[in-house]
Amino acid sequence: MAVTRQGSDDDLLSIGEMARRTRLTPKALRLYDRDGLLSPAHVDPWTGYRRYHVDQVRSARLISMLRGVDMSLAEIRRLLADLEDGAPRAAGRLDRYLAELDARHRNRQLLGSHIQSVLGQGGPPMFTIQTRHVPAQRVMSMQRRLHANQTDTFVAEAKAAFRAHLGDEAPTGPFTLIFHGRVDAEHDGPLEAVLGCSADIQPSDVIGVRTEPAHDEAYTTITKAQWAFPAILAAYDAVAASEEAVARPSSLSCREVYLVEPDEVGEADAICDVAFPLGERAG
Repeated sequence: MAVTRQGSDDDLLSIGEMARRTRLTPKALRLYDRDGLLSPAHVDPWTGYRRYHVDQVRSARLISMLRGVDMSLAEIRRLLADLEDGAPRAAGRLDRYLAELDARHRNRQLLGSHIQSVLGQGGPPMFTIQTRHVPAQRVMSMQRRLHANQTDTFVAEAKAAFRAHLGDEAPTGPFTLIFHGRVDAEHDGPLEAVLGCSADIQPSDVIGVRTEPAHDEAYTTITKAQWAFPAILAAYDAVAASEEAVARPSSLSCREVYLVEPDEVGEADAICDVAFPLGERAG
């Protein structure tokens, strides 16, 4: 929401004076106006000359500080709208943003620590890699091409559809996400959600049923703190680079095998296994 003020000519500042008082550039002030964050108090209809009210200096400095903590313009716009309803509401939004910022920093630190270990500059490996045999299992399946920001919605839809389709039956295997391609901001998978089911469960219009073949797999169990992006990339790299995964490549895709519902555990609790299926042993 744009911050604008009315006032007498004595209270108005040129864009140059506004820039000097706020330590912002005229270019930044024009950008904030274009994005609806800080509109001039007056714009001459003939010359386009911008003038700001002195009361807008504090708002401009606030926007500048929020940009300094990497808050997006869209999020700043929401915070300014909250501010019109009172400082406590805006402060609450800032608290939530700073908590998310801290979490992202921790996730990057975890990934960085793994990279240091890979480069031989860190301590012992962060992840314990194990192997296991997974029998063939019948699974319900939903697959979709999507980007990373669409994953949570797809997972919620798949879980709800699986529950409804099972009815009173219990699943026979864990909820699993199978990554048949890269899923991030630029790549759209595809991503498959599967859940073990009995032979009595048949396909529907939205749910397929297939048999996941028996296979060995290398895996590591990660905590909820290690599960967040980009920290989880460290676990994927650790398993992919493990001796077994390198020696026994498979045509089956890597996956996340869930042990619990993510919302039901704390940051230090185990949440899922990052697993890479293994091919047949040589010889």
